[in-house]
Amino acid sequence: MKSAAFIKLMAQSLTMPESTATDYARRLKEAGLLSTGARGVNAPEMTPLDAARFLLAVLTTPSPAQCVERVQRFGQIKYSPNFRKRYQGYQTIQPEEFGTLFQGETLEQVLASLFGLPQQIGIEAACVWFQANVFHLRVHDFDVLAELYSWVTAEDRNTIIGERVVPFKGEVMIKTEAGGFRHVEGFTPIKGGVRTTREIAAIQFSAIGFGLMHDPKEDGS
Repeated sequence: MKSAAFIKLMAQSLTMPESTATDYARRLKEAGLLSTGARGVNAPEMTPLDAARFLLAVLTTPSPAQCVERVQRFGQIKYSPNFRKRYQGYQTIQPEEFGTLFQGETLEQVLASLFGLPQQIGIEAACVWFQANVFHLRVHDFDVLAELYSWVTAEDRNTIIGERVVPFKGEVMIKTEAGGFRHVEGFTPIKGGVRTTREIAAIQFSAIGFGLMHDPKEDGS
């Protein structure tokens, strides 16, 4: 899939104006975070990693002007098995299970592995995987926290009683030699006056992954 079709796919999948998607993509390309090269028939194919970074750009900020810094910050966060929230029903998925479900270590690597499943194991097997592993993604920008989560239901399957979570927790502040704290070097502070959480539903992972396999030229679209 070439760049123009990729932008259209992401705009449709994330229900955003194509002009806005184009702005995000342009800024990411200029920063070397999306595949770029020759134009026309020699243009590079867009990859699952491109989709992962584009998704992070949209989920971490509503402003394309901030998306490069946010993708650089959030994309490199590593799976954080020791992180947990102190409320009932929050279950952090531990390394053994994580290793059976996902590939990669950082947030962008794990997301890329999800988008790449149809290409890696085939459409039929990917459908089976996505049906058996229903993970949504939410991002808390101020907390520099992303969570892949799956609902835990009661025996009646109608009542949600908890969440199984794969957390990716980034550092916000670090200690100084003087004993105080400062913001992580190289990143602008994320202001917390209005704290936002953005999410993508599980079905979108498969939609984007299958969409990456589609070549619009094959059907004239």
